[in-house]
Amino acid sequence: MIKTTRKRYSAVNTVVHLTAASLLCFSATSIAGEVAKAERPNILVIMADDLGYSDISAFGGEIATPNIDALAANGRILTNFHTAAVCSPTRASLLSGVDHHLAGIGNMAEVVGLNIHINKPFTAPWGESNSYDFSNIPDGYQGHLSDRVVSMAELFRDAGYQTSMVGKWHLGYQVVKPQHRGMSWYQVREASLPHNRGFENTFAMINGAGAHFAPPSPPTPMDKTVYEENGRVFPSEQLPKDFYSTITYTDKLISYIDLSRANNKPFFAYAAYTAPHWPLQAPAEDIAKQKGRYDEGFEVIRDRRIARMKTLGLIPKDFTPSSLITTSDKNKLWDQLNDEEKAREARLMEVYAAMVANLDTHIGRLINHLKAIGEYDNTLIMFMSDNGAEGAPPFAPPIPGTEIDNSLDNIGHPGSLAAYGMRWAEVSAAPFRLFKGFTGAEGSTSSPLIVQLPHQKGALPTSDARMHVMDVLPTLLEIAGIEQPGQEYKGRQVHPIEGVSWLSALQSPDSFDAVRADDAVLADELMGASYVLKGPWKLSQQPDFSLRPVMRKTVPLKLYNLDEDRGETRDLASQHPDIVADLQQAYRAYIDRTEVLEHARSASGR
Repeated sequence: MIKTTRKRYSAVNTVVHLTAASLLCFSATSIAGEVAKAERPNILVIMADDLGYSDISAFGGEIATPNIDALAANGRILTNFHTAAVCSPTRASLLSGVDHHLAGIGNMAEVVGLNIHINKPFTAPWGESNSYDFSNIPDGYQGHLSDRVVSMAELFRDAGYQTSMVGKWHLGYQVVKPQHRGMSWYQVREASLPHNRGFENTFAMINGAGAHFAPPSPPTPMDKTVYEENGRVFPSEQLPKDFYSTITYTDKLISYIDLSRANNKPFFAYAAYTAPHWPLQAPAEDIAKQKGRYDEGFEVIRDRRIARMKTLGLIPKDFTPSSLITTSDKNKLWDQLNDEEKAREARLMEVYAAMVANLDTHIGRLINHLKAIGEYDNTLIMFMSDNGAEGAPPFAPPIPGTEIDNSLDNIGHPGSLAAYGMRWAEVSAAPFRLFKGFTGAEGSTSSPLIVQLPHQKGALPTSDARMHVMDVLPTLLEIAGIEQPGQEYKGRQVHPIEGVSWLSALQSPDSFDAVRADDAVLADELMGASYVLKGPWKLSQQPDFSLRPVMRKTVPLKLYNLDEDRGETRDLASQHPDIVADLQQAYRAYIDRTEVLEHARSASGR
């Protein structure tokens, strides 16, 4: 057994049953404050889409995010929070409190269907000539939030909360065989849409990505999206003409919160914003504010962020950041670009920064509304991203009648369909290795996390305890006094919650560096890449970025001591074969428990 000595506050699993006159108790010395006869707290979970670890100002970025920074100034910064490597697996774990394979999203539905369709040896186990085709997809890979889990919204709704969500859902597909050429290999599953999984008020994009403005004429492929509002499914062509994702989602959520007040209920609100996911699009006035801010290039901005993170105390002064990806014709460094290429790269990052700044503006509008209606003080607020920064190009399937205008002046406006690429993703993921989709690398799963407790007055010390997205549900249930469902809920068998509550640690006036036992195991797998972690040790099987398929069996296991090297710069596997063997055994137990399908190919970039 691997043992480490670490200061730890145990995760309290005792459920406090609350009534209208019950107490929500904090330590008498806690900066979070004392609360007498508190009502049940409101819950607001804010999730950005593909936001990098160092993008917001509170985490070292140069993008002005004063409203998110204000949450940090009155809350607590958590620097070691982890998600899955891509979006829908993270969302499945967030809403269920269990590993995403058990929650029905072992992989994104789009990727499962694509691999079955390709049907090559390197797509194994997917494909008719391999083990699984459209007729026998295992439960953990169906493409929707499993019926074997209870969603966060169902638990809060059944406990008397008004439940609302806006933004990206991406948990409502069923992988299916196309009926004819040109059809997709996944379709919407009505029973898995948000209004059927516990959300009473909804305005959601069902897809995994989509344009941020109402469709222009002609539309782009990313304008061909589908939405759901309170059970009504409709195409993007029916969006209001003045639609911009972040603005409209905020408008809708404010109206839903007001509805909860009219019904005299506490609210649970899930703001799943789609910014800053590609296509990079923002209002023109927001883009104009970023003009010229990125003309110095990738490396300068990344180094500046890392230096600021050290100054802020987010990482140690002697932290060694990960190395940049090896250069090639497809991923040049700044000095290797010509003037035209530099102008384009700068524009892409300007638009990305505009999306983040705009997101902050409307988060501020949402929070100001809570203050105006007297609900701010009694609301727990969490802010996070769904995974690391996105370095892949946008997926733009050839759809008849669509067009893309990615001319320099049009990037960021309706009709464009652009992403900022791997070099800016390395900036956003700073100081960590790689970015979204690379499960075994810290840059893929590290997300900023800020938590502000109800009635908290002033910042609490930053924590570097390793936390996981599946811990969010038990933490919120505990503060709301809602029992965990166990193995059965309303007559159906369900997976019990696997995450741990952080509530006792969050309520402490002190810093803390662990919420789990020293020998607890955390592991994940996605698309053939993986990691397993125990104590300070992380065993990673993750290929570097490659434009060619990389077979999993050729990828070496690498061992990192994250207490000393979270930048993953020193592989210690050859020095500690006993630790490698112990972690391999722990990983085998993980994949057996979660019914992971082992892939022939390992994710190395799209």
